[in-house]
Amino acid sequence: MAKYLAAKGEGIHHVGYRVANCEEALDRAVASGARAIDAEPRPGSRGTTVAFLHPKTAFGTLIELVQE
Repeated sequence: MAKYLAAKGEGIHHVGYRVANCEEALDRAVASGARAIDAEPRPGSRGTTVAFLHPKTAFGTLIELVQE
């Protein structure tokens, strides 16, 4: 995070969206033209499943898809 702030300055680093099914949401996003960082969902914090979309997909904001 410190490297991000030093390079980019203050602002929103990322936004997380709760989804019912992370794999399906990732597939839909990629099919709609989004650029994925994760090829497939992976374990996240506190027992969640997550996948990230590249910041270039959302005007410089990292997007996190979160399945609880």
